[in-house]
Amino acid sequence: MNILFGMETKDIIMTAAVIVGPVLAVQIQKTLEQFRERKQSRLTIFRTLMSTRAQRLHREHVQALNMIDLEFYGRKLPIIRIRYQTKKEQTVTHSWKSYNSHLNKIKDYPDINIWVSKSDDLFTDLLYALSQAMNYDFDKVQLQRDCYRPIAHGDLETTQANILKGLEKVFSGDTALPMFITNAPMNNSNQNDEVMPETTTDFDTETR
Repeated sequence: MNILFGMETKDIIMTAAVIVGPVLAVQIQKTLEQFRERKQSRLTIFRTLMSTRAQRLHREHVQALNMIDLEFYGRKLPIIRIRYQTKKEQTVTHSWKSYNSHLNKIKDYPDINIWVSKSDDLFTDLLYALSQAMNYDFDKVQLQRDCYRPIAHGDLETTQANILKGLEKVFSGDTALPMFITNAPMNNSNQNDEVMPETTTDFDTETR
């Protein structure tokens, strides 16, 4: 056998394994922990969006949407420093970009109902992409249909959207606030025209 520094090959291998083994074990443990944390963070986003999909103005819903770009960013390959995304990650981020872009175009829709309908479709696409990335077996019809949404919640969101759209038109100068005078004060001429009450004097009383 080959001898290096007075050691045989098998001894060198054993020594290297003793030194390198713990280092590799630590790195593997760190990688597994990062994988679990990333999976848990993504699962939290999906669960939050699913549980609040009937309340899209809810604070937690908005926060979950804003975390998508970070949690599905992918990872940078070592040395070449290029971002790599899986196909499922790309589908999620692209779906979110389309939905986000539509949310900011409410003023482009003369009918708020058309904007709401389009929002529903794009949000369903996003949920479907997330479910596929998390290995859930959902279809788009199921995601859109199996959702309890009280009528009052839908009316509230539509009302708030109409208010925001109206305020935007006022502040941009596209429209003006209507004014109605309901209790205008009378001028002096009108006051002078009032009929004075009939008065009597002592003289008239005695005459009568």
